[in-house]
Amino acid sequence: MELTTKIINGFLCLSASAAIGAGCMYLYHKDKIKSAGEYKLVAECEDILSDNGMEFPDGETKEEAALKGFLAAYNDPYTYYISAKADVEPYLNSINSVSCLVTCGYKVGLNGKGELSVMSVSAGSVAEKQGLKVDDVILQVDDISVANDGIEKTAFELSGKEGTVMHLVLLRGGVRTELDFTRANDLDRGEMPVNPKLIDDVLYLRIPAFDNSTPAYLTGILKEYEGKYSKMIFDVRDNPGGYAAGAIGCADFFVGNATVTSYYNNGKVENDDLFASDTDIKVPTVVLINEITASCGETFAALMKQYGDDVTLVGKNTFGKGIFQREAELSNGGTLHYTAGYYTVGDWECYQGKGIAPDTEVEMDRSLIGTDDDVQLSKALKLLG
Repeated sequence: MELTTKIINGFLCLSASAAIGAGCMYLYHKDKIKSAGEYKLVAECEDILSDNGMEFPDGETKEEAALKGFLAAYNDPYTYYISAKADVEPYLNSINSVSCLVTCGYKVGLNGKGELSVMSVSAGSVAEKQGLKVDDVILQVDDISVANDGIEKTAFELSGKEGTVMHLVLLRGGVRTELDFTRANDLDRGEMPVNPKLIDDVLYLRIPAFDNSTPAYLTGILKEYEGKYSKMIFDVRDNPGGYAAGAIGCADFFVGNATVTSYYNNGKVENDDLFASDTDIKVPTVVLINEITASCGETFAALMKQYGDDVTLVGKNTFGKGIFQREAELSNGGTLHYTAGYYTVGDWECYQGKGIAPDTEVEMDRSLIGTDDDVQLSKALKLLG
């Protein structure tokens, strides 16, 4: 009887231990169990495709593919995943500094879908003359492709010796396009951070993009031309933005007390304040804008218009990007690039999706920027008298 009791008690202890263990295992793995149920359809589709001879492409894990689909559901073109295989954006910034791209007059980067794309093409540049366009997605350079070799290796192939030809396979407006592009290394063809020109008593300043060095370049130019002008034109047409500090730093030469406010999605609010100075330049000014002027380019135009002295916006309605992005490092070494919030300039509402309207609208094809048929520039000069 005593033996039977011991056996029964032992069995009960084992059963209890097993139950506790199972419960602990469930608690430990419940998220995985839940996920397996949530992603059941994905597994079903994978089985069906596999049974029908379709293989998952190389170069991307299933987890990364699922992550991209998940992020796409947020319907924000500026939120995307960057693979851990390389630190892509800093690498592309270094590619943009290579003399071949600088002197050909174009820059590459990641678009809202994380694709290798043409971000800017300077007016009158070698790139523009050979048919390269903003928003072209670069699929392949010669026999090196993004699909097989990755973004970094493909971007590296863009550089090369002057006179050599590269065969580009592009996606333009959803249509596959091929282009033979002749590299050119002539430093006179490239654009500096600020490009000045004196037109009678008008100081014309073209800024193709804003980076942290742009205010320093502008400082030198203003000293060089001091006393030689009485009016100004800032040309931020085709300026896709860049670094907010660069745009704010440039505007600080010309505006008094002003504020750019960043509203984060998590509730945090930050102000970038500009203060009036005795050295602020107050002359009649035109800011040239167009449909590609975006982000920090719009911030600059908004600061100049709202706080500058006698400022007129001329051209076409701007792009309308009033949101800003941040990056977060992930546990696998990858990076999440996401929209963190929006910003406003002074009392103006955020221009996300709406853009900034010019005071004087002048229709013109962007390909005419910098040519003898640049009617937007002509209108600016006429308004300044």
